[in-house]
Amino acid sequence: MKIIFFSLICAGYIFSQTPDDQNTFRLAQAFEQSGEFERAVQLYEMLIRKDSLNYPYFDGLRRIYIQLKRYDDAITLSSNRLKKTPADFALQANIGSLFSMEGRGTQADSVWDIVLFSSGNNQLACRTVANEQVNQRLFDKGITTYLRGRKISGDPNLFANELAYLYSFMMDYENATREYVRMLRQNDLQFDFIKSRLVPIVAKNDGLIAAIKIIAEELHLHESIPLLRIQMWLSMEDNRYGDAFTVAKKIEQLINSSGAEMFQFAEQAFHEKAYTIAAQAYQLSVQQSAQIQFTVAAKFGYARCIEELSALGDTAFSSTIAASQSMLETRPSFSGAISLYEKIASDFPFSNLGANSLYRIGWIRYKQLFDLDGALAIFDSVSKITPAGPMIPSVLSTIGDINISRGKLEEAQKKFLAVNASPYANQDQKNTAQLRLAEIRFFNNNFDSTLLLLQPLTENLRADESNDALMLQYFITENKFQFVDALKLYAHAEFLARQFKTAEAIRQFSEIVDLYPVAPLADDALLRKAEYSIQLHRYDDALSAYQKLLENYKGSIERDKTQFKIGEVYQFFLNNKEKAIKAYEVILEQFPFSLFTEEARKKIRQLRGDSI
Repeated sequence: MKIIFFSLICAGYIFSQTPDDQNTFRLAQAFEQSGEFERAVQLYEMLIRKDSLNYPYFDGLRRIYIQLKRYDDAITLSSNRLKKTPADFALQANIGSLFSMEGRGTQADSVWDIVLFSSGNNQLACRTVANEQVNQRLFDKGITTYLRGRKISGDPNLFANELAYLYSFMMDYENATREYVRMLRQNDLQFDFIKSRLVPIVAKNDGLIAAIKIIAEELHLHESIPLLRIQMWLSMEDNRYGDAFTVAKKIEQLINSSGAEMFQFAEQAFHEKAYTIAAQAYQLSVQQSAQIQFTVAAKFGYARCIEELSALGDTAFSSTIAASQSMLETRPSFSGAISLYEKIASDFPFSNLGANSLYRIGWIRYKQLFDLDGALAIFDSVSKITPAGPMIPSVLSTIGDINISRGKLEEAQKKFLAVNASPYANQDQKNTAQLRLAEIRFFNNNFDSTLLLLQPLTENLRADESNDALMLQYFITENKFQFVDALKLYAHAEFLARQFKTAEAIRQFSEIVDLYPVAPLADDALLRKAEYSIQLHRYDDALSAYQKLLENYKGSIERDKTQFKIGEVYQFFLNNKEKAIKAYEVILEQFPFSLFTEEARKKIRQLRGDSI
């Protein structure tokens, strides 16, 4: 109502202006907007002399005085208006800000104290004064004003949101968390909002420590589900998944969600790659759930954990599960994960999770066991299952990749064309298929055709595949005219690598360097040789290829990347800390503007044991 009344007053002022005054006012605004403050101030002063009560005139002139740092004039102007509107504590509080801008802090504090005292420290006056203080970046004074208003009001929760924000800004994370807890205790529905406000606090290590401490203290005083959820989240942020699991079990016990709470926690833990904890949570949710559909999802999640743990070779996992359930599920054969998937697919053959289970079996056979024929058989069976519709593009794309690995490019091409024609395929899946089709043309030495297929991807820079497409496009264009024979050999070497014929690919890349040492792709061939040598654990051969690139190709744009790779070989594969540090130090010395410089510096500090 006050806003409407104020708007009507302003409108009244405008309508009461003469046409000349209106034109003058617009001209003053135009000068102000263009930064011609000296010209604007003359017009505003002329207008205010004619109509001292007109608020737009007053506000404009005050703004200009502030821009020109004529604070005394702004104070005089505001004080004269205050005499005519003595109840306007917002104007009086702003006068305090004008004193603060002028560097007269004592007078500013005095004015703000008068506003608070004369208003009886009502909430609106406290908020107005605090806002003025915050605008002057006097955050500690703003906090004091809010706390003063809270104390006088007798409401311990008053201004909690404002105080939490200011404490956060002042990096007083403990008090910030306390204020957010006040808000949460007042209204559980604010959980998502409060968690979002805690996110930037928790992102800082000091903030995380402070939040963990305050939440623990609050829970000791009064336990509640929302606070427990915050504690669980903080434990996960601190990588203490076991503690988070303990809290999740307590929440499940309190709300008796029939396994739903435990399932949600398991999903979060899986997303954070805490597979051991996630597996236990999935198992617990299966035991507690009475809904078959929910149980199947938990069993599938458990199988995914076993698959991931198998890939990591986490043999310690079996000791954390009861002996009757361990099944040696983490041994490198992946038999435990496959058995779990097979059981789900057998028990629920016409469900999405049944189809997904078959897909995971196919993926394991392809990517982990290199059983291409076995993988193809599984994927073919998935494509025939009714609920598998949305999965069809992924299945077709994976079959296409397998056919490339088998050296059957025509069959692979058919699958990727089918992806583009599938009504279930999204744009990302179509982009991937388009890139694979271009790669097939590349392997067949049809370079002009490859460029045509790459063009749509290179024009759409938002596509995830656009970077790979641009790199391949540039690579072909750079080499196809003068070194087309070298390009053909390179394409064949890449095709060999995609067929897992790694040793043959390495020999092919070596031959390219020997036959075409001045070709633009020679340094790329050395990088590929090193990369595939590492896959075969031939670390000395990899280092030799990297050193040859550095010594023979001084103009290569890959030199910084090569030096970084040398450091990684020493650090991760040869466990030679001293040589790794020396390799990374070369980047700092010779490539100070490289994209790898910061990462190299970080690795040096890690290897030396310095604090990061």
